[in-house]
Amino acid sequence: MVTKCVCFGKTFAELKAVMQQRNLRTFEQLKSEVAFGENCQLCVAYIHKMIETGQTAFQVKAIE
Repeated sequence: MVTKCVCFGKTFAELKAVMQQRNLRTFEQLKSEVAFGENCQLCVAYIHKMIETGQTAFQVKAIE
């Protein structure tokens, strides 16, 4: 299961909590508040999915 941005050590649950606490709605708003997804960027698709669905753990997705 994928549960976090490995490069920055931020779990998707932590990122979701930040979004809820600060009333953020978009990826861009979250990005302006918290550092994540800047190195390998493998978490970016999962974070978009987290924002869409509210899930914080995902099956490994094939890289396209």
